[in-house]
Amino acid sequence: MSTHAPNQSAIVLVVEDEAFIREDVIDVLEREGFEMLRASNVHDALAVLDQSPGIQAVFTDIQMPGSLNGLDLARHLAGWRPEIAVLVTSGRSHAAPDDLPAVSRFIPKPYMPGTVARILREMISNDDSGWNPGFDNGAGSRSPSVAPT
Repeated sequence: MSTHAPNQSAIVLVVEDEAFIREDVIDVLEREGFEMLRASNVHDALAVLDQSPGIQAVFTDIQMPGSLNGLDLARHLAGWRPEIAVLVTSGRSHAAPDDLPAVSRFIPKPYMPGTVARILREMISNDDSGWNPGFDNGAGSRSPSVAPT
């Protein structure tokens, strides 16, 4: 359940190793009213999360430099800070439902930044009415994404 007042901006951590993509999504989300934090890998994200107790959501790519990826981060947060909504993305792979903790969702790249903002708002407010847990196809549809075989 969200602990922020409706008029407060939610704090979101974007974890993306590609600076251009990271800064682009941050710019869009800031215009949508979110307060943004950034990290370029999972190790840096864990440090930011440790120092910032008010973070309400994490938007992370799966592929990351280092020994941990975005799925590892989502799983870690499910046990450590389960109140944080986690939205996972990738342009190279799809996360199967069993790959994600129950409180996490997946959106494939390319995505519309406005769609990311909408999903984050829904996750933060726990507005899951009609939501198919775990997946969004990036175009606003709530049908499951199917990974190619």
